[in-house]
Amino acid sequence: MVNLRTALAADIAGGAAAAGAAGALAVPELAAADVTIERTDRESRGDYASPIALRLAKHCGRPPMEIARVIADYMEKKDYVGRITVAAPGYLNFWLNPGWLTARLDNVVEEDIRAEFTLGSGRQVNLEYISANPTGPLTLGNVRAAFSADTLANVLAYVGYNVTREYYLNDAGRQVRVLGESVLRRLLQAAGHTVSYSDELYQGDYIQDLAAATAEYFTEVESRTFTPEDLDDPAAITAVATYAVQLVVAMIKRQVEEDLRISFDVWTSEAAMRENGSVEEAMDGLRQRGVVYKKGGAVYLQTTKFGDSDDRVLVKSDGEYAYIMPDIAYHRNKFERGYQLIFTFVGADHQGHGPKLRAAMAALGYDVDRLHIMTAQWMRLVRKGLPVKLSKRRGEVVGPGELIGEVGYDAARFFMVQHALTTHMDFDLDLAQERSERNPVYYVQYAYVRMQSILRQAKERGVLTAVGEEMPLDDRPALTHTLELALLRHLYRFPEVVEEIAVSFVVHELVYYANELAKAIHVFYRHVPVLAAEEPALVRGRLQLVLASRKVLGEVLDLLGISKPDIM
Repeated sequence: MVNLRTALAADIAGGAAAAGAAGALAVPELAAADVTIERTDRESRGDYASPIALRLAKHCGRPPMEIARVIADYMEKKDYVGRITVAAPGYLNFWLNPGWLTARLDNVVEEDIRAEFTLGSGRQVNLEYISANPTGPLTLGNVRAAFSADTLANVLAYVGYNVTREYYLNDAGRQVRVLGESVLRRLLQAAGHTVSYSDELYQGDYIQDLAAATAEYFTEVESRTFTPEDLDDPAAITAVATYAVQLVVAMIKRQVEEDLRISFDVWTSEAAMRENGSVEEAMDGLRQRGVVYKKGGAVYLQTTKFGDSDDRVLVKSDGEYAYIMPDIAYHRNKFERGYQLIFTFVGADHQGHGPKLRAAMAALGYDVDRLHIMTAQWMRLVRKGLPVKLSKRRGEVVGPGELIGEVGYDAARFFMVQHALTTHMDFDLDLAQERSERNPVYYVQYAYVRMQSILRQAKERGVLTAVGEEMPLDDRPALTHTLELALLRHLYRFPEVVEEIAVSFVVHELVYYANELAKAIHVFYRHVPVLAAEEPALVRGRLQLVLASRKVLGEVLDLLGISKPDIM
């Protein structure tokens, strides 16, 4: 499919260049990327518009209306453009050619749409997401960013990037020691020892489950039991923590693969990076660049030189690495692996982490424009208009499995992707389970089902021999019904929507497009007869439109990661 916005921009730039070469317009050299193309909000203004003449007015020293007319006169005539007008104060307005839209339907149905995208050109992209501490099962707080990041990964792969999905395990440091102590104390309590358990330790029944499994392992495999004296032995706590982390990582992997249906290409361990010297290598790199200094026994990074609000502690006065130092080493590692784009998705509780990491990467000499820190804001569950408490029992938070079990995978994923990550969102549990067109995921999937229904009926009547059949239509007329043309225009927006997301990284725009396309399909279905059309050629023409609609909407659903049902 042709990206019509990109094509128009190139044609306008070509028209300006031709006018300049002919001496009709003193215009600077324009690339297609310099030309703004907007979708219009009124039919009277065409399908697309460009304010390029307004931008060139100062340089050319002529009124924008004149500039627009000259560019229009010198633009090469293209089949896809039906009409060009100039409108005050200097807009170029474009109407698409209905005949061209109809004639290209064969290409939409038959060609591999994905193969036509070249934006990524095989460049390497890394998306790291979820990356919850391996101190407990995943919670709902991890899921929103997970689905958005996974959808972005789908889009970037679709336009030609070589995408790596990565999970970073913070399996070292203080939180792991706290996990080890938590499990050891529960283990000792289960064995009949009287030991305290403070609120600062990890809460929840899962700690007792870990304690039971840990005790069984050490008894049967290591032939070792624990006593209260081991609480004062760092080696004992480390041994318990190491095994407990293995159990939690296995639990998280099951949740990721079975509940979230996400497959990671790489799992990176902080502990392994500490052991192989990566953290110290990053520190040496900072020292060599002269951007660290000592103060009060601690080591600081001069991040204020690179746009951060304060210099950051890298090594605390007790000699332990601060939280950010392993993260710096990890992001250095990603840059060294050669990724052209690097995405790190974090929760709202880490939204101040981005400036620190970007400053640290700049201090190491990397191009920080390649690094994108994506922050997911809080989400709350709502039932009957009221917030639902996430806690089932003290210390145990409802996980993704419980939510998906209640509303279904498609609804959970669609609802979380449909809002901008940067905004707080309410997840309406009642709406997510409603089987009506009020439910946005139902509405979009039902549009797909309706196209499938028409194609099944066509097969039953002998018009098609198979539901997925391609139809070369040599004798079809141009589709001229207002609702046919409206649906056509929505279909041809698909390439520009996908490429916009691949540049802006704003994945909720894909949901907006899915809703708009679904609406056009529903209206077409209700008001335009397909199999009952007056002429056989018109039946075939409209069936081709149905095939194209099913294909494009199917591509959208695939990118969103939700199913394409045949019936509902």
